[in-house]
Amino acid sequence: MKQFVVAVSIDKVQTFLYYVLQAYIQENQANSGTLREIVSSSLLISETFFRDIGIEGKDGEFSDHIEERLLTCSGMCIVTTSLDRELIIEKLDRLFRKYYKTFKGQLLVKYVVFEKKLSTNQDKLEAIKESKKRLRQQDCLNRIIDNHRDLLFQFSDIPDRKDKGLEKSIVSIQEYPGFVRDINALYSEKEAGNDNHFRVAVIKADLDGMGDLFEQLGDFTVYKEISQLLSKFISLDYLHKLTAKYQEKDRDFKLYPLYMAGDDIFFAVTAAHLLAGVNLCKEILQQLNEEITKLRKQYSTNLRQLSLSIGIDFTFNREPIRYYYERVQRQVEEAKAYSRDCKDKVEKSSYVKISINNYIFEDYDAEKESPWSYFKNDVALLKEAMEKGFAAHHFLYGLLRKISDKTIGSSEVKFSNAVLYHLLPEHLESSNQKLREYELLIIENLLRKLLVIKKSDREKQQTNPKVGPEKELSFKRKQRECLERHVRMLLLFSDPRLAITGDEVQFTSFDFNKKRIKGTLFNKPMRYLYHQSLYSSLKNNNTIKEYDIRQFRNFFAMFDRYTALNGNRVQTYRRLQISSSMFHRFKKMEKSQIGTIAEMLQSVNNREREEIEKMESQRKSDKKAPPALFFDKKAFREVGAKTSLWTDDYIDSLLIFYRLNELDIHYKTLYRDKNNKNQGHKNKKTNKKRRSSKGDKR
Repeated sequence: MKQFVVAVSIDKVQTFLYYVLQAYIQENQANSGTLREIVSSSLLISETFFRDIGIEGKDGEFSDHIEERLLTCSGMCIVTTSLDRELIIEKLDRLFRKYYKTFKGQLLVKYVVFEKKLSTNQDKLEAIKESKKRLRQQDCLNRIIDNHRDLLFQFSDIPDRKDKGLEKSIVSIQEYPGFVRDINALYSEKEAGNDNHFRVAVIKADLDGMGDLFEQLGDFTVYKEISQLLSKFISLDYLHKLTAKYQEKDRDFKLYPLYMAGDDIFFAVTAAHLLAGVNLCKEILQQLNEEITKLRKQYSTNLRQLSLSIGIDFTFNREPIRYYYERVQRQVEEAKAYSRDCKDKVEKSSYVKISINNYIFEDYDAEKESPWSYFKNDVALLKEAMEKGFAAHHFLYGLLRKISDKTIGSSEVKFSNAVLYHLLPEHLESSNQKLREYELLIIENLLRKLLVIKKSDREKQQTNPKVGPEKELSFKRKQRECLERHVRMLLLFSDPRLAITGDEVQFTSFDFNKKRIKGTLFNKPMRYLYHQSLYSSLKNNNTIKEYDIRQFRNFFAMFDRYTALNGNRVQTYRRLQISSSMFHRFKKMEKSQIGTIAEMLQSVNNREREEIEKMESQRKSDKKAPPALFFDKKAFREVGAKTSLWTDDYIDSLLIFYRLNELDIHYKTLYRDKNNKNQGHKNKKTNKKRRSSKGDKR
């Protein structure tokens, strides 16, 4: 007796689900769908489909004729039978016509039949892979079209609400009491009074590399186990189980399922419960990976752990599903396309990629710190700062306007000046310590988006990976885009209309590292301005000599080092005495008036060179910072006249540089290292004793 392998799948499933979510509400022009349609459509692609084939129940086409189930999963089954080939084809043709007529072409049943003797598990595995391969081939579809030409090439009415196709598969939804009945029900009755203004978070997740995983499996038992795991955890039943679990912790948590089958997870939650929705997806992945780990040990295989790509979109509850479905699908594709540098982490944890507004976050449970956890902390920090009086929206919208301005973006110097000026701390002198420190932390987080590893340190790391890399500011295109996306995300998540809850972080949890903040907020920006804006960026002009560029900068700022009282070598910048108001006056003047500018600078920097040199010697002896620079009026006029370096951009860079220096001094006063301070007092006493001793000897 011949043995045949029969493989049947439902094609156009995504199209069908898309239709289901719209077809029942067209008459009201509201694309919310209902739980009954969602449940019935999911059951159709699983239970009803299996009953119609005969895998379950006694009324299916192949009831009592299935010898072995090789594979049953969402929308697909592969079985063996000893029926005559002609009878098998007749039954499959009948099944095709039933589904096509019932659902007016919204669902297409594809099938293949081939003879194969299955005596070992390896034979069964090969039969599964051969079935999937044949179902994907164009020849399969061509043959079906040719066999059903009379049915396919005739005009059909579009199914409407009165169509009974789905109603045949509708079952009671009392078994899913944790799900809301429609998207509008995500909110309370009080909030539902204005049902056109509900913010909803739509979450769509997709397991990565499932096709490759199944292709690499060489054991039929393992293959079948993995398929059963997917059917168990990527299902409405398991989604409902998790939903009930989350509702035990938070009674306000509500979830509306859109689709759960295969390797796809698709549902909506209130915008406030976005983080809980993401955690739910991560929990499904974690459960899958735990079971895969057990299989790996049980069967001694090299099964790799799965990863997950999550797309998120915010919408209004009454927005047509075709809009947000397409948007959230694009986010899933963005996440799946993202490749990471350190893939070794995937083997140790449940690795998740989250895409929102084309901004990709990585999340991995094996490590406490990940880009996603950092971002959640940033949002929590911003909300805490807003409660303390920080005008977050005014601050962020102002920054966004600048960094998205094409005129400002036309020049790296203009862009860096605009960003650094906007990020100058305004509350550093405030008596409100919490507000002051929240602002510093927020500015630090923004500046970190612009940090890159120094080129010299990248080279060092190649030879010695243990060397910790130093980072510096960069305003290249990649860093600009990263900053803009981050600002937009902060604005989105800090919107009070979203009011996202979960994973709150208290102020005591924020790492207020005084040294790190000083380096990021003051040292790195001043270094960038000194080396880039006031020097390197100007060397592109071939008409100006490099020596003149350096000399012009040295009129205003000069890097120096000195030995402090505690014996440490301290880096500093020597400057002229110029107030912020004077810089603003310079901007209003004609830039060609170098002589007038020289006179103004001379009026507040009138010490002679000899006096400056004498002060320098004395302060060096006293182990104090060197004095202000000597202003050479004559040299300034000569270089300024022949180079035309005195521009609005140059003045802006100087203004920011000077202001940062002033703020840096104030910051060091506020957050002086106690050990250094005590050491300074000890050194002062020691020096005093030494001077007294020398006096006695004299």
